Amino acid sequence: MLAIRNMSSDNASPTEAGSSLPVENIRQTRSKDLTRGPFKVAKTLVDAFSSTGRRAAPSSTKDQHARLISIGLSHYSEKVRWALDLLEADPNSRLYYTEDAHPPAFQSFATVPASNGEASRAPMIILDGAITPPGEESPRSVLFDSSLIISTLCPELYPIESREEIVQFEEEMGRRLGPTSRALVYHQVLRPEYYSLIGFVGGVCTSKIESILFAKMLPRGLAEGMRKLMAIDETSAGVSLEEVRKVFRDVSDRLEGGQKDYIFDSTSRKLGFTAADLTFAALATPLIRPPELDGLYGGPKFETRWPEALNSIRDELRATPAGKHALKMYHYHRFGVGRTARPNKSGQIIFPKSLRRNKVPGVGATLAIGAVAAIAVGGHHQMSKL
Repeated sequence: MLAIRNMSSDNASPTEAGSSLPVENIRQTRSKDLTRGPFKVAKTLVDAFSSTGRRAAPSSTKDQHARLISIGLSHYSEKVRWALDLLEADPNSRLYYTEDAHPPAFQSFATVPASNGEASRAPMIILDGAITPPGEESPRSVLFDSSLIISTLCPELYPIESREEIVQFEEEMGRRLGPTSRALVYHQVLRPEYYSLIGFVGGVCTSKIESILFAKMLPRGLAEGMRKLMAIDETSAGVSLEEVRKVFRDVSDRLEGGQKDYIFDSTSRKLGFTAADLTFAALATPLIRPPELDGLYGGPKFETRWPEALNSIRDELRATPAGKHALKMYHYHRFGVGRTARPNKSGQIIFPKSLRRNKVPGVGATLAIGAVAAIAVGGHHQMSKL
């Protein structure tokens, strides 16, 4: 049984039944899907030219390792990455982790075999030992679903006196903010004029071969396939923007216009930082792009490369009490220890904690991989399934 601390609906469609709101994409990619068409070619190249290492334990007290399989730019992955960073920084936690980041759609090459075909979604955690999630009877070593991962590994983020309310809020943000913020961003960047932007951002901290393939496949059907899979179009984007604004108004009201420091604080009860604050801030990142994530989103030098519509939405949301709260959570808690704040006074930025992603490093190898990738994907003009 895994000890983390020292003691002193898989086939859901992209649209909810009876609702026009986008939903979290948990459609399963099967093992056989990876053995045909463009997936087969891409997987062959990824297997040949990429790898993932395992970080050395940062201290002698860290003796439990987790592998985080992620989509590098995903806000759901950032939600789990944040929780794992809090654990790793906590001297009372035995856990440390290594991130195995992938571009969108490419995570299946890692998640499907890691889960023995049970799931293709990310984020996914593979633990050295087994742990029993809340409400379950059997321990397991592979966890997927960001909320399940955090509630299992970070129970202290759910203070017992408000646990049920925090879980309900987390579920609400998973329905209302996670899919809608993603739909808004993808609707803008999955256009030919922004393929170079999303191609670069999507490949940050992944293996070189994956970053090359992702960028080259976008105009060859991958972008179209992503749009279809997530039901992204003008209508869903418009509905998503309306819902995002409602969410930010609701959270602003919860914060009493910015008078409260944390979402579940009250005049009689100061809970402080909880999974509610982490979840809201993390799922808002595609829209508010906090400076702590400049390493993933490109930072100031990419300012003019992002669609003006997204920059306008970012500025609008950042000005709300909810938006200011999300930015404040990143400043005070993204580099925190457990639930304890630690202000980011030095301007630190987040990079996935990865190791040895490329089997063949070097400029010459990069050119060779680029040539192979161009030939390999050149004949595939349609990707109907991700």
